[in-house]
Amino acid sequence: MTRPHGDLARRTLPRAAHFALLAALATLASRAEAEPRQKTEPRPKSQGQPLSNEARADQLFRSGEKKFDAGDYAGACTDFSESLKLGPKLGALLNLALCHETIGKFVTAWSEFSHAAVWAAQNGQRDRHDFAIQHARALEPKLPRVILQLPTDRAIDGLDLDGEPVPETRWYMPLFLDPGEHHLAVTAPGKQRTTIAFRVTASASDQFVYVPRLADKVPVPAAPAKPAKPTEPPVDRSRCLLGLVGLGVGGASTLVGLTLGALAMAADERDPAVQGYATGATVAFVAGAAFAATGGWLVWTSTRGTTRAAVTASPRREGVGLSLTTTF
Repeated sequence: MTRPHGDLARRTLPRAAHFALLAALATLASRAEAEPRQKTEPRPKSQGQPLSNEARADQLFRSGEKKFDAGDYAGACTDFSESLKLGPKLGALLNLALCHETIGKFVTAWSEFSHAAVWAAQNGQRDRHDFAIQHARALEPKLPRVILQLPTDRAIDGLDLDGEPVPETRWYMPLFLDPGEHHLAVTAPGKQRTTIAFRVTASASDQFVYVPRLADKVPVPAAPAKPAKPTEPPVDRSRCLLGLVGLGVGGASTLVGLTLGALAMAADERDPAVQGYATGATVAFVAGAAFAATGGWLVWTSTRGTTRAAVTASPRREGVGLSLTTTF
Protein backbone atom coordinates (compact mmCIF):
# COMPACT_ATOMS: atom_id res chain seq x y z
CA MET A 1 0.00 0.00 0.00
CA THR A 2 1.43 3.37 -1.04
CA ARG A 3 0.65 6.56 0.83
CA PRO A 4 -1.07 9.23 -1.39
CA HIS A 5 0.45 12.70 -1.62
CA GLY A 6 -0.84 15.01 1.10
CA ASP A 7 -2.08 17.78 -1.25
CA LEU A 8 -3.78 15.29 -3.55
CA ALA A 9 -5.53 13.70 -0.60
CA ARG A 10 -6.89 17.06 0.57
CA ARG A 11 -8.15 17.94 -2.90
CA THR A 12 -9.85 14.66 -3.69
CA LEU A 13 -11.14 13.46 -0.29
CA PRO A 14 -13.55 15.05 2.20
CA ARG A 15 -12.09 16.14 5.55
CA ALA A 16 -13.45 13.11 7.44
CA ALA A 17 -12.09 10.69 4.85
CA HIS A 18 -8.69 12.42 4.89
CA PHE A 19 -8.56 12.17 8.67
CA ALA A 20 -9.48 8.47 8.52
CA LEU A 21 -6.71 7.89 6.00
CA LEU A 22 -4.13 9.49 8.30
CA ALA A 23 -5.36 7.45 11.24
CA ALA A 24 -5.12 4.29 9.19
CA LEU A 25 -1.54 5.13 8.25
CA ALA A 26 -0.51 5.42 11.91
CA THR A 27 -2.36 2.22 12.80
CA LEU A 28 -0.87 0.20 9.96
CA ALA A 29 2.60 1.42 10.86
CA SER A 30 2.07 0.37 14.47
CA ARG A 31 0.83 -3.05 13.39
CA ALA A 32 3.93 -3.49 11.25
CA GLU A 33 5.96 -3.15 14.45
CA ALA A 34 3.78 -5.59 16.33
CA GLU A 35 3.61 -8.43 13.76
CA PRO A 36 7.27 -9.55 13.85
CA ARG A 37 7.13 -9.55 17.63
CA GLN A 38 4.12 -11.85 17.61
CA LYS A 39 5.96 -14.43 15.50
CA THR A 40 8.97 -14.64 17.79
CA GLU A 41 7.18 -14.15 21.12
CA PRO A 42 3.92 -16.14 21.25
CA ARG A 43 1.27 -15.06 23.72
CA PRO A 44 1.10 -16.96 27.00
CA LYS A 45 -1.12 -20.05 26.70
CA SER A 46 -2.26 -20.02 30.29
CA GLN A 47 -4.74 -17.35 31.24
CA GLY A 48 -3.53 -17.50 34.82
CA GLN A 49 0.04 -16.61 33.82
CA PRO A 50 0.67 -12.85 34.09
CA LEU A 51 1.33 -11.02 30.82
CA SER A 52 4.69 -9.43 30.16
CA ASN A 53 4.88 -5.66 29.84
CA GLU A 54 5.29 -5.98 26.07
CA ALA A 55 2.28 -8.28 25.72
CA ARG A 56 0.21 -6.00 27.96
CA ALA A 57 1.29 -2.97 25.90
CA ASP A 58 0.18 -4.71 22.70
CA GLN A 59 -3.14 -5.65 24.32
CA LEU A 60 -3.77 -2.05 25.36
CA PHE A 61 -2.82 -0.82 21.89
CA ARG A 62 -5.44 -3.10 20.29
CA SER A 63 -7.99 -1.98 22.85
CA GLY A 64 -7.23 1.65 22.03
CA GLU A 65 -7.75 0.98 18.30
CA LYS A 66 -11.19 -0.52 18.95
CA LYS A 67 -12.24 2.33 21.22
CA PHE A 68 -11.02 4.93 18.73
CA ASP A 69 -13.00 3.29 15.89
CA ALA A 70 -16.07 3.16 18.16
CA GLY A 71 -15.81 6.89 18.97
CA ASP A 72 -14.63 6.45 22.57
CA TYR A 73 -11.71 8.84 22.10
CA ALA A 74 -11.10 9.52 25.79
CA GLY A 75 -10.86 5.79 26.50
CA ALA A 76 -8.63 5.31 23.46
CA CYS A 77 -6.25 8.03 24.67
CA THR A 78 -5.97 6.29 28.04
CA ASP A 79 -5.19 2.92 26.46
CA PHE A 80 -2.61 4.35 24.04
CA SER A 81 -0.95 6.25 26.90
CA GLU A 82 -0.71 3.14 29.08
CA SER A 83 0.57 1.11 26.13
CA LEU A 84 3.30 3.69 25.52
CA LYS A 85 4.39 3.54 29.17
CA LEU A 86 4.65 -0.26 29.18
CA GLY A 87 6.35 -0.60 25.79
CA PRO A 88 7.53 2.66 24.15
CA LYS A 89 6.76 2.32 20.43
CA LEU A 90 6.60 5.01 17.77
CA GLY A 91 3.28 3.66 16.51
CA ALA A 92 1.73 4.03 19.97
CA LEU A 93 3.01 7.61 20.23
CA LEU A 94 1.54 8.52 16.79
CA ASN A 95 -1.83 7.03 17.70
CA LEU A 96 -1.81 8.83 21.06
CA ALA A 97 -1.03 12.14 19.34
CA LEU A 98 -3.82 11.56 16.84
CA CYS A 99 -6.20 10.75 19.69
CA HIS A 100 -5.30 13.93 21.59
CA GLU A 101 -5.76 15.96 18.43
CA THR A 102 -9.24 14.49 18.02
CA ILE A 103 -10.38 15.49 21.53
CA GLY A 104 -9.02 19.03 21.14
CA LYS A 105 -5.86 18.81 23.26
CA PHE A 106 -3.91 20.54 20.53
CA VAL A 107 -0.83 21.48 22.58
CA THR A 108 -0.34 17.94 23.88
CA ALA A 109 -0.87 16.50 20.40
CA TRP A 110 1.53 19.03 18.85
CA SER A 111 4.26 18.10 21.35
CA GLU A 112 3.72 14.39 20.72
CA PHE A 113 3.74 14.78 16.93
CA SER A 114 6.95 16.85 17.17
CA HIS A 115 8.67 14.15 19.22
CA ALA A 116 7.36 11.44 16.90
CA ALA A 117 8.77 13.28 13.84
CA VAL A 118 12.26 13.33 15.37
CA TRP A 119 11.95 9.69 16.42
CA ALA A 120 10.88 8.65 12.90
CA ALA A 121 13.68 10.65 11.28
CA GLN A 122 16.23 8.94 13.52
CA ASN A 123 14.79 5.55 12.51
CA GLY A 124 14.79 6.45 8.82
CA GLN A 125 10.98 6.08 8.59
CA ARG A 126 10.11 8.80 6.11
CA ASP A 127 6.36 8.10 5.91
CA ARG A 128 5.92 8.40 9.66
CA HIS A 129 8.15 11.47 9.78
CA ASP A 130 6.08 13.22 7.09
CA PHE A 131 2.83 12.15 8.78
CA ALA A 132 3.93 13.62 12.12
CA ILE A 133 5.32 16.82 10.59
CA GLN A 134 2.13 17.41 8.60
CA HIS A 135 -0.02 17.16 11.72
CA ALA A 136 2.31 19.23 13.88
CA ARG A 137 2.35 22.07 11.34
CA ALA A 138 -1.43 21.91 10.93
CA LEU A 139 -1.82 22.32 14.70
CA GLU A 140 0.53 25.26 15.15
CA PRO A 141 -2.03 27.96 14.20
CA LYS A 142 -4.51 26.46 16.70
CA LEU A 143 -2.32 26.36 19.80
CA PRO A 144 -3.77 28.40 22.72
CA ARG A 145 -1.18 30.98 23.79
CA VAL A 146 -0.85 32.29 27.36
CA ILE A 147 1.22 35.34 28.41
CA LEU A 148 2.12 35.79 32.08
CA GLN A 149 2.13 39.30 33.55
CA LEU A 150 4.34 39.03 36.62
CA PRO A 151 4.88 41.70 39.28
CA THR A 152 8.09 43.66 38.80
CA ASP A 153 8.47 45.21 42.27
CA ARG A 154 9.90 42.06 43.82
CA ALA A 155 11.98 39.21 42.38
CA ILE A 156 10.03 36.03 41.71
CA ASP A 157 11.53 32.97 43.31
CA GLY A 158 9.70 30.26 41.38
CA LEU A 159 6.72 29.35 39.18
CA ASP A 160 4.88 26.04 39.18
CA LEU A 161 2.32 25.35 36.45
CA ASP A 162 -0.09 22.50 37.21
CA GLY A 163 2.42 21.10 39.69
CA GLU A 164 5.40 21.27 37.33
CA PRO A 165 8.19 23.87 37.73
CA VAL A 166 8.51 26.38 34.88
CA PRO A 167 12.11 27.24 33.94
CA GLU A 168 12.94 30.91 34.41
CA THR A 169 13.86 31.18 30.73
CA ARG A 170 10.19 30.60 29.85
CA TRP A 171 8.59 33.02 32.31
CA TYR A 172 8.38 35.85 29.81
CA MET A 173 7.72 33.69 26.72
CA PRO A 174 4.33 32.50 25.46
CA LEU A 175 3.16 29.34 27.17
CA PHE A 176 1.19 26.96 24.95
CA LEU A 177 -1.46 25.23 27.07
CA ASP A 178 -4.38 22.93 26.35
CA PRO A 179 -7.84 24.44 26.82
CA GLY A 180 -9.24 24.02 30.31
CA GLU A 181 -8.49 24.82 33.94
CA HIS A 182 -4.90 25.46 35.01
CA HIS A 183 -3.16 26.52 38.24
CA LEU A 184 -0.10 28.75 38.58
CA ALA A 185 1.78 28.81 41.92
CA VAL A 186 4.06 31.84 42.51
CA THR A 187 6.70 32.24 45.24
CA ALA A 188 8.93 35.20 46.13
CA PRO A 189 11.38 35.91 48.98
CA GLY A 190 9.55 37.16 52.07
CA LYS A 191 6.14 36.70 50.42
CA GLN A 192 3.33 34.23 50.85
CA ARG A 193 3.01 31.48 48.24
CA THR A 194 0.07 32.34 45.97
CA THR A 195 -1.84 30.02 43.61
CA ILE A 196 -3.84 31.48 40.74
CA ALA A 197 -6.48 29.47 38.90
CA PHE A 198 -7.25 30.43 35.30
CA ARG A 199 -9.06 28.94 32.31
CA VAL A 200 -7.58 28.68 28.83
CA THR A 201 -9.95 28.86 25.87
CA ALA A 202 -9.48 27.18 22.51
CA SER A 203 -8.13 30.34 20.89
CA ALA A 204 -4.73 31.17 19.38
CA SER A 205 -4.95 34.81 20.44
CA ASP A 206 -2.97 36.09 23.43
CA GLN A 207 -4.55 35.16 26.76
CA PHE A 208 -3.05 37.16 29.62
CA VAL A 209 -2.75 35.86 33.17
CA TYR A 210 -2.18 38.68 35.65
CA VAL A 211 -0.21 37.82 38.79
CA PRO A 212 -0.90 40.37 41.60
CA ARG A 213 1.59 41.46 44.20
CA LEU A 214 2.22 38.76 46.73
CA ALA A 215 1.29 39.38 50.35
CA ASP A 216 4.01 39.59 52.96
CA LYS A 217 4.61 36.55 55.09
CA VAL A 218 2.90 36.78 58.46
CA PRO A 219 5.51 36.30 61.20
CA VAL A 220 4.73 33.34 63.38
CA PRO A 221 4.54 34.48 67.02
CA ALA A 222 7.01 32.79 69.27
CA ALA A 223 5.52 30.32 71.68
CA PRO A 224 5.31 31.74 75.22
CA ALA A 225 8.02 30.43 77.47
CA LYS A 226 6.78 27.86 79.93
CA PRO A 227 7.12 28.99 83.55
CA ALA A 228 9.96 27.24 85.28
CA LYS A 229 8.90 24.63 87.75
CA PRO A 230 9.71 25.56 91.34
CA THR A 231 12.85 23.84 92.48
CA GLU A 232 12.17 21.35 95.22
CA PRO A 233 14.42 21.93 98.20
CA PRO A 234 16.90 19.13 98.83
CA VAL A 235 15.92 16.54 101.41
CA ASP A 236 18.24 16.03 104.37
CA ARG A 237 18.10 12.25 104.58
CA SER A 238 19.80 12.05 107.97
CA ARG A 239 17.38 14.56 109.53
CA CYS A 240 14.41 12.81 107.97
CA LEU A 241 15.58 9.41 109.27
CA LEU A 242 16.17 10.84 112.76
CA GLY A 243 12.69 12.35 112.70
CA LEU A 244 11.11 9.05 111.73
CA VAL A 245 12.95 7.34 114.57
CA GLY A 246 11.64 10.00 116.95
CA LEU A 247 8.09 9.46 115.72
CA GLY A 248 8.49 5.74 116.22
CA VAL A 249 9.85 6.13 119.77
CA GLY A 250 7.12 8.61 120.58
CA GLY A 251 4.47 6.20 119.38
CA ALA A 252 5.99 3.34 121.40
CA SER A 253 6.21 5.50 124.55
CA THR A 254 2.60 6.52 124.16
CA LEU A 255 1.61 2.87 123.86
CA VAL A 256 3.60 2.05 127.01
CA GLY A 257 1.90 4.93 128.84
CA LEU A 258 -1.51 3.64 127.81
CA THR A 259 -0.61 0.17 129.05
CA LEU A 260 0.68 1.40 132.41
CA GLY A 261 -2.31 3.66 132.79
CA ALA A 262 -4.64 0.74 132.20
CA LEU A 263 -2.80 -1.37 134.79
CA ALA A 264 -3.01 1.43 137.33
CA MET A 265 -6.75 1.77 136.83
CA ALA A 266 -7.29 -1.96 137.06
CA ALA A 267 -5.20 -2.51 140.23
CA ASP A 268 -6.46 -2.13 143.79
CA GLU A 269 -5.80 1.33 145.23
CA ARG A 270 -4.16 -0.34 148.25
CA ASP A 271 -1.73 -2.15 145.99
CA PRO A 272 1.70 -0.45 146.36
CA ALA A 273 2.32 -0.99 142.62
CA VAL A 274 -0.51 1.38 141.66
CA GLN A 275 1.61 4.44 142.32
CA GLY A 276 4.42 3.04 140.20
CA TYR A 277 2.02 2.30 137.35
CA ALA A 278 0.64 5.83 137.48
CA THR A 279 4.08 7.44 137.58
CA GLY A 280 5.33 5.25 134.71
CA ALA A 281 2.29 6.05 132.62
CA THR A 282 2.80 9.79 133.16
CA VAL A 283 6.48 9.62 132.26
CA ALA A 284 5.75 7.46 129.22
CA PHE A 285 3.05 9.87 127.98
CA VAL A 286 5.31 12.92 128.43
CA ALA A 287 8.29 11.22 126.81
CA GLY A 288 6.14 9.91 123.94
CA ALA A 289 4.74 13.36 123.29
CA ALA A 290 8.22 14.90 123.34
CA PHE A 291 9.70 12.30 121.01
CA ALA A 292 6.72 12.52 118.64
CA ALA A 293 6.87 16.31 118.51
CA THR A 294 10.61 16.32 117.98
CA GLY A 295 10.41 13.59 115.33
CA GLY A 296 7.63 15.38 113.42
CA TRP A 297 9.55 18.63 113.55
CA LEU A 298 12.70 16.92 112.22
CA VAL A 299 10.78 15.33 109.33
CA TRP A 300 9.11 18.63 108.45
CA THR A 301 12.39 20.53 108.48
CA SER A 302 14.33 17.86 106.56
CA THR A 303 13.50 19.74 103.28
CA ARG A 304 14.51 23.14 104.65
CA GLY A 305 18.21 23.41 103.99
CA THR A 306 18.65 26.42 106.26
CA THR A 307 17.31 24.83 109.40
CA ARG A 308 19.70 23.05 111.67
CA ALA A 309 19.23 21.41 115.06
CA ALA A 310 21.66 20.05 117.58
CA VAL A 311 21.29 18.30 120.96
CA THR A 312 24.11 19.05 123.41
CA ALA A 313 24.95 17.96 126.95
CA SER A 314 26.55 20.37 129.41
CA PRO A 315 27.50 19.98 133.09
CA ARG A 316 25.49 21.94 135.61
CA ARG A 317 25.58 22.32 139.36
CA GLU A 318 22.46 20.22 139.65
CA GLY A 319 23.84 17.52 137.30
CA VAL A 320 24.02 17.01 133.54
CA GLY A 321 21.70 19.14 131.46
CA LEU A 322 20.37 18.53 127.89
CA SER A 323 19.67 21.40 125.53
CA LEU A 324 18.25 21.59 121.92
CA THR A 325 19.79 24.27 119.71
CA THR A 326 18.29 25.29 116.31
CA THR A 327 19.54 27.63 113.63
CA PHE A 328 17.69 29.02 110.57
